[in-house]
Amino acid sequence: MAQQDIQILEGEISNDYKWNPGGTVGRFLTKLRDDGELTAVRCNRTSKVYLPPQSWSPYGNIKMDRFVPVSGQAKLFAGTIVYQAPWNLPEGVSPPYMLAAISYPGVDSQFLHLVVASEAELKALQPGAHLKPQLKDPAQREGTIRDIEYYRPE
Repeated sequence: MAQQDIQILEGEISNDYKWNPGGTVGRFLTKLRDDGELTAVRCNRTSKVYLPPQSWSPYGNIKMDRFVPVSGQAKLFAGTIVYQAPWNLPEGVSPPYMLAAISYPGVDSQFLHLVVASEAELKALQPGAHLKPQLKDPAQREGTIRDIEYYRPE
């Protein structure tokens, strides 16, 4: 078998794309962008409430379109401290930070997001600790999950 010549080409590939979140997630992101409010969706069969909303009930096996406002105190359900920055770390956030499952009253699922604080504060957090979302300024919101910059301990 003859050895083949190997050529290495250097450069960048850019693939600009748009993602359509669909009606359910789109409504959630629009409400977050326009009003700075979280909305969840309730399953008509099981009465379970999901945040972020999803269009199909995993337990009721039906389409969900009953939106409900999310209110009350955000609390830490569980989390892990991250010490190494991933490729997609949001601007303005640096390790250490916490990747957390966050619970809200009346919501049956947890909401995954970042908690930003000093390392000592992160280590001291316990399940049930109160958290507060840090939203982007309304003029800077784009209709993405990153309109919530992060959560912080209260």
